[in-house]
Amino acid sequence: MQVNRSEKKLFVEKFSESCGSYPCMIVVRQVGLSASAVSLLRKNARAAGVVFQVVKNNLAKRAFEGDSSDIRECFKGPLGVFFSQDPVAASKIVDDFSKKREANFYPLGGILNNKSLSRVDIGRLATLPSLDQLRGRIMGVIMAPASNLVGTINAPAQSLVRVVSAKNKKQEQGE
Repeated sequence: MQVNRSEKKLFVEKFSESCGSYPCMIVVRQVGLSASAVSLLRKNARAAGVVFQVVKNNLAKRAFEGDSSDIRECFKGPLGVFFSQDPVAASKIVDDFSKKREANFYPLGGILNNKSLSRVDIGRLATLPSLDQLRGRIMGVIMAPASNLVGTINAPAQSLVRVVSAKNKKQEQGE
């Protein structure tokens, strides 16, 4: 299927816009993936709030003309690109999917907040807790002192109740 000049220009503009609107972009090699595998990948990515797009190398390179990062070197052979607001979510999708299909699917590199990511960096990001998990942990840390304070304040009253209850039981047994 031939793509005319205006369609190519439109793709480059949209791709550049996506690159600018997401802080995280991961480029992956995808060789010989079936249509069902790509559909599953897109479904998993969408569920995690990540956008997956198959790109043409020449057009993707045009989007990065004049860019100082070495991401242009990744655009060789059949590949796809993940865009995400949460770099950990995108990295986990890539890492999980590449473990199932080692030879056919693997990360090549990426960009996070205008800094280059290597394959190793992407693997490290995948081991971090997600943004939601981090928020939960932070809330737990914030709430712990308040919870401990309430327990400390209630402790004398609880002790008094136990003493009175024990005295009442002792008197009932003595009668």
